[in-house]
Amino acid sequence: MKKILPIIFVVLALSSCEDFLKEEPRDLMNPDAFYNSDNEAIASVNGVYSRLGYYYNNGGNTSGYGYQSHLGTDIATMTGGRENNGQHYYHVYNITPDIIDGNMRDTWRELYRAVGDANQCIARVLASEKVSDATRKRVVAEAKTLRATFYYILTCWWGDVPMWLEELNITEIGGEIPQTSVSEIRDQMVKDLTEAIPDLPGSYSDSDIGRVTKWAASMLLTKVYLWQKDWANAKSTAGAIINSNDHHLMQKYEDVFGQQNEYNAERIWELDYVVTIHPSVYPTRYNIRGVDNEPKLAGYNTNLGYGLTTASKEFLATFDPEDKRYNSYDFYHSMGLKEGQYKYHYITKLMNFEDPKANTGTNTIIYRLADAYLMYAEAENELNAPSEDAYQKINAIRARAFDNPAKLLSGLTKEGFRKAIMDERKWELGCEFQRRWDLIRWGKLEEAVKSMAETNPWGAENIKPYHVLLPIPPSEIVLNPALSQNPGY
Repeated sequence: MKKILPIIFVVLALSSCEDFLKEEPRDLMNPDAFYNSDNEAIASVNGVYSRLGYYYNNGGNTSGYGYQSHLGTDIATMTGGRENNGQHYYHVYNITPDIIDGNMRDTWRELYRAVGDANQCIARVLASEKVSDATRKRVVAEAKTLRATFYYILTCWWGDVPMWLEELNITEIGGEIPQTSVSEIRDQMVKDLTEAIPDLPGSYSDSDIGRVTKWAASMLLTKVYLWQKDWANAKSTAGAIINSNDHHLMQKYEDVFGQQNEYNAERIWELDYVVTIHPSVYPTRYNIRGVDNEPKLAGYNTNLGYGLTTASKEFLATFDPEDKRYNSYDFYHSMGLKEGQYKYHYITKLMNFEDPKANTGTNTIIYRLADAYLMYAEAENELNAPSEDAYQKINAIRARAFDNPAKLLSGLTKEGFRKAIMDERKWELGCEFQRRWDLIRWGKLEEAVKSMAETNPWGAENIKPYHVLLPIPPSEIVLNPALSQNPGY
């Protein structure tokens, strides 16, 4: 997103920010005077893109979407004696409204600021007579895709939440705005995304790389269809992505990841980062913590990370010994070190030893093609049981993971294939913003957390059925009495 970066700061002045409204600075551009050219319309949607980093690149903050998508599931654990740290309530399921108010209220408000930015962009660009038709269509399609992304995150965390599509001031959020049901919000997401896809290109070039394409929008649309159990449409949208000429699977699993492999053919959407200029802290979560007295490895700087998130022993034990993806989840195993020489299993595919601590240029992958193959296989199994088509899609992923053709799947029942999909998504997409939401969608979160009783006994003991949602921050309920607290809290 290199074209997006230089002009983000202009648009941030237009964001629905509470401080902005209070201070009324006179040196910032009035939104009413904006949207008078194609460049200004593009700058507007660039400001909406800028909101994404809060969730996909929030290294030390507990509101990071990455933390909560795999900690407190069946694939990852924590280091340095922090397993029972109350700060990471979602890992040990020490979840209370007060804890959420202290840790997630800003996240709630940032998500609605992002929605507000998207709504403003859509309304103002559609109303402008000075923006060309081609730019108007693309910018509105991008903004609708981003708005759907923010509502997706909101509903994953909180379920029923307020939804509005018009341009509103942030101060109006404190009014009587009732919650909208998840089903209605997802219907709106489907509407936004199906309207956006025809107006988005299949790919970009040069400085526009990193914007949402029709395939990025189609990935999110497929995920919404899976939540809705609309298997036919999920299969159709995933199939369109797979059959496009814009993406294909990389030959080796490890070639998907790393700074040297950015914008490869398998990646459908990724956030661009540049050292010092626009850095990411995301890989720092996974790099080795030197303070843990881990073995020193020649040629590697092993003091570049927080080492917060590591693969759990239970997760690694589920791998077939012949599965080549194992090395991508266990750095020490990939280095040929033996069990007992180290404390933790650092996740190789998300590490970065080249850049400074908390200042890396490694892009963050949001969607990639392997996910589309597995979503297609899941939908096809639900529609037609494990058909040849379903086997073809899941085996395309397994063929890359195994040298032995005998490891390709066949002869499963519908339930057996469903279980195979659940496992394959774990091995293929571990720590890629998917696991918690997959488990909740399948009704398997509690079972998965209890399977981690040795590594995460606190989570196994504390997990309750209502933990599939977070409590709404109490301060937001005070501001908006139309909100109702989620069950169990």
